[in-house]
Amino acid sequence: MSDALDSQFRDTDRRVSDLDSRLDDLEGEHERLKSRFGYTEDLDHELRSLREDISGLETTTEKADGRADELDDRVEAAERTVKRLTQHVRLLEGQIMAVGNVPPADLDTYTKDQRALAATMEYGWDAADALLTSTRRTYHQNRVQRFHDAQARHQATREEVLALVGTLLSTPYNTQPHAKTATKLRSVIAREATEHRGLARQASEARTSTAALAADRAATADKQPAIAAGQRAEQRLTLALRSKLADAVSNRLLLPAWFATVLGPAPPARDTERWLECATRVLLYRLTYHVDDKVLALGPCPNPEDEHQYQWWEKLTTELRPW
Repeated sequence: MSDALDSQFRDTDRRVSDLDSRLDDLEGEHERLKSRFGYTEDLDHELRSLREDISGLETTTEKADGRADELDDRVEAAERTVKRLTQHVRLLEGQIMAVGNVPPADLDTYTKDQRALAATMEYGWDAADALLTSTRRTYHQNRVQRFHDAQARHQATREEVLALVGTLLSTPYNTQPHAKTATKLRSVIAREATEHRGLARQASEARTSTAALAADRAATADKQPAIAAGQRAEQRLTLALRSKLADAVSNRLLLPAWFATVLGPAPPARDTERWLECATRVLLYRLTYHVDDKVLALGPCPNPEDEHQYQWWEKLTTELRPW
């Protein structure tokens, strides 16, 4: 129980520290907004109040003696407040840029070549999906290897039987060496019979796995050009979209609402590289699946039956949460 509480308090310390760091960022943004936009007294009051709450959380964490649930509730409430204030800051940032007639960034227009690259990339994914996964390939390889190992053991046992028969025939009857050899021979014959039955059971599985691996090798040779072309297309698109986004950010263009909603109007001071990579993947997703939603960055949740898109949507949804 003590270990569980210690773990919970360590997690709480981490979350409070993260809130403190995020609040520093918000206060920096607030000072910048005040210098550009003027009246932000309500936001100023909320930031001071939240700073007091977080200071209280740090004190409570240090003195915690069993009030874990209460502490968790307070941390969650502070996290919700930080999230709401972050949205407030983003709204003010957007208003400032709009009032200043900042030109919008066009992140939803793609060239004909880029759409062709996206199609090539998808075709490469489909080709790769037709191949065995590494897990399935290893599974089949292990089944074949186990069968070959069993064959080798069975062959060694049969050779041992033959050697014992030779020894038995060359040993005088009714002697101790003869009796000892006969006893061992019966044991080895019984083992050979067991191994023979095991081989019969494994043979069918080994044939199935051998056929699956052969088909996979043939498919790999056939589809490898498409897979390689898809990988090259993905690399080219990623570089192009990253460059497009970097230009929009460096020129301080007004980013679309769907972008700012999940990633903010500008990159953060920390983890900028990770932010840029995540944003680039969002652009790649929108291009690949023709998402043109003006509010939802990833559009509506795709059909789970479209396995690749659904898994990518889920992964991006998770990656976007920290921003």
